[in-house]
Amino acid sequence: MKIDSIYQRRSVLSGMLTKGVVDASVLNAVVVNGRPISEEAILWDFKKELPVLGTSKITPAEKQKADAKFYEIVKDCVSFYNSYGGYLIAGIDDDGKIDGFSGSFDAPDINNRIFGATGTSIETAFRTVDFRFADKTTQIGILFIPKRSSGKNPAQFKKNAPDSEYGRKAFNQGDFYFRIRDTCSPARTPEDFEFLYGDREVTETAAFVPFLENNLPSRDPDLGELRGRDKEITSLWRWLSDQFSPVHILCGLGGLGKTSIAYTFAERVIFNSIPEFDRVVWLGAKAETYSGLKDKLIVSSRVDFDGIDKLLLEILGETGCPPQQIPDNPSRDQLMTLCSQHLSAYRYLLFIDNVDTLADEDQQLAFHLITQLSSMSRAKAIITARRNLGASVSIYTEIEGLKDGDFGLFVSDKARLLRIREPTSHELLDLQAASGGSPLFTLSLMRLVSLGDSYKAAVRNWKGSDGEAVRAAAFRQEIARLKAHEGRVLLALSYLDLASVTELSSVLGLSRFEVQVALEGLQAFSMTTIETSLPGGAVFKLPLALILVSALLEERVSGWQHIRNECQRLFELRENKVPFVGQAITRAVALLRGGEIDDARNVAAEALKALPDSPDLQCLLGRCLVEAGDPGAEDAYQRAAELGCEKRDLFEGLLAVRERSKDWRGIVTICNNAEEKLQSSRYCVTRNRAQINIGDEFARAGRYAEASGIYATSLEDIRLALQKYTYPPDRAVIWRLNEILVTRWLGAVRMDIEQQPDGSRRLFGVYHKAVLTYKYWNETTLQSALDALGNWLSRISARKEVSDTTKEHLMTAHLRLDQMRKVVEKKSTSLDFKNRFAKNSANLLEIIERLGGTT
Repeated sequence: MKIDSIYQRRSVLSGMLTKGVVDASVLNAVVVNGRPISEEAILWDFKKELPVLGTSKITPAEKQKADAKFYEIVKDCVSFYNSYGGYLIAGIDDDGKIDGFSGSFDAPDINNRIFGATGTSIETAFRTVDFRFADKTTQIGILFIPKRSSGKNPAQFKKNAPDSEYGRKAFNQGDFYFRIRDTCSPARTPEDFEFLYGDREVTETAAFVPFLENNLPSRDPDLGELRGRDKEITSLWRWLSDQFSPVHILCGLGGLGKTSIAYTFAERVIFNSIPEFDRVVWLGAKAETYSGLKDKLIVSSRVDFDGIDKLLLEILGETGCPPQQIPDNPSRDQLMTLCSQHLSAYRYLLFIDNVDTLADEDQQLAFHLITQLSSMSRAKAIITARRNLGASVSIYTEIEGLKDGDFGLFVSDKARLLRIREPTSHELLDLQAASGGSPLFTLSLMRLVSLGDSYKAAVRNWKGSDGEAVRAAAFRQEIARLKAHEGRVLLALSYLDLASVTELSSVLGLSRFEVQVALEGLQAFSMTTIETSLPGGAVFKLPLALILVSALLEERVSGWQHIRNECQRLFELRENKVPFVGQAITRAVALLRGGEIDDARNVAAEALKALPDSPDLQCLLGRCLVEAGDPGAEDAYQRAAELGCEKRDLFEGLLAVRERSKDWRGIVTICNNAEEKLQSSRYCVTRNRAQINIGDEFARAGRYAEASGIYATSLEDIRLALQKYTYPPDRAVIWRLNEILVTRWLGAVRMDIEQQPDGSRRLFGVYHKAVLTYKYWNETTLQSALDALGNWLSRISARKEVSDTTKEHLMTAHLRLDQMRKVVEKKSTSLDFKNRFAKNSANLLEIIERLGGTT
């Protein structure tokens, strides 16, 4: 059949894929007049060759290269399977050159690799067919990849592909690959996932696709087009394929758009008639919602449930349970049993919206019951709530305010809706700062502009009385549910902007444990954010959306005036932190110099009460405790380090503590950190002195091999230090330490090897290294080197025959002795020793040459 267009070619190939055709007719469809067709090749791909398993043993490098090629084919197969199915045609390169392919490609092996990478069984098939063109016949390989059946989840890679020889991976864990035009690409956007879960029909005919059955309520008039939530929508598409996670929670503060995200996702599932589901069920609990356009609460047109049992009854109603099957006054267990039975009859996607309107204990229970029902049936469920309901991080998505470009698009949409001018870039930043990116707050602010305010006036007025109603609507529910300590901590954060646990404990008069428990409760409501990138541990602050909340909290928290005053005192102290800390340090050091250690410690302790997170004051306390011989000094210094201190005082204090306890290994660790931060030779010298002590401990125990290893490591450290530090006084100290280390190293090596059969030869090599590498030599050392070499040569001379290995050792000894002779000739100041060393060296060199050491 003659193919006249690309659409006809797609249709023909699609039919072949449906029938499982793997013969020359496939090639006739994609090769015309001896030229391969490549435009919009969504159903086929040309390969110069396919990887073939060899029969002989291969090196690890060769195996890595082969595996990388196989997993590129795995990626291609998964991409075609997730899309329309397809053919990989081997023997035709990307430029259209037909070279042929007659290799024995192992389809079962690639099928096993696909299953191992995805957990999905994809049955590919391979054939080699004869193909005639240009008056000659060649063999072409065809790998058939079937299309994923409707109703099956897309194949997802469950692990990373191995690295290629160039360090690249064919795919990464979590990727969904699909075929787009003539390439294989990972799904990234909501549109990509809609294609993956859709019907994936390659034909261009406008076939009627019915919507999924659903009970979705009418769209909120304030909703409009969802902006800036691609990340959240994409994560929900990914979640659909997670068979081990039947429920997902969208949580966050009021007014951030949780319902909008869930509603939009429900619409997309319905619109695309996702074969995974038979019906979408939406159940909402919100009795009223705040309209930013109207600046008032609007009664919801539909409230589906107000308690656990009512929720279960609504599920039964939406899943077709006949009323007569439901007993009078049913128990919770009876309702759960019926729900499980009816949810199992078909495939349901449930949306449980605004669970936060239930009592606290019922919210948690609703989450657990929905999880149980979804696990027992084939259903999946999305829950929206203001709390994360105690779920693990992998089960919930915390919704935040709109940011940057997404916020700008949202504002632009609403400006057109309200028929007002769009804000300037500066006005846009003010809007975002005031609203925290909350769609509800932003709409409320822009409503004031539509009523005649300028953007600047709208922001100012909204922060006052004009924004009280919308803030109350967004947060009054959460604030009403706060426990006493939670309310106090939240109020303090609203005054301070940000604070550590220690600072909150100080201003509120609560223990650290009480503050931590309160913060944990606030985090469950998404009412605090945590900043851990700064030194000194975690700092807590309010999310941008939770602005101007102090007025609402003051209505609830008794003694709020005292908390405000304490926060103001701390705030002022922060502003004058440098002079305050400086005065405390000056006074305490003066007391230490006068021998008044207790008074100095009291000064440091009192200053820390005011600024508990000051690393400088923690260092000061550590110094006072060192002077007092108090073991708590190390805790103070460690706290200073945790707070980000990198000053010399910290390292010197820690070294003083460790030196008193003779913790040499601890000193090495401290010096490593100190040298990295301060680039001072002092810490290199101190580290190696500690290493000498460690080596000495081994030597005293008779463990000379370990001792020599420690000394050798230090000598390498010293050698590098001499290259790094150029200041003459620094180098003088390092050279003196080098001399001490070499003598200890030589002594430990001598004790370790002198009794060994080959000990004299090895000892000569050690002396050579001391002279040539570590630049250490004197007459005693050099003479000891000659003695060691002479002893070894005497033993060799007594042998009847010299082995090849020994001759190689003799050649090495010849080279080393010649190098040492040149050093003495050049650097020795004693003429008598120079002559004596030259004579003895010549004698030994003659013996080496006689024994075959120069051949």
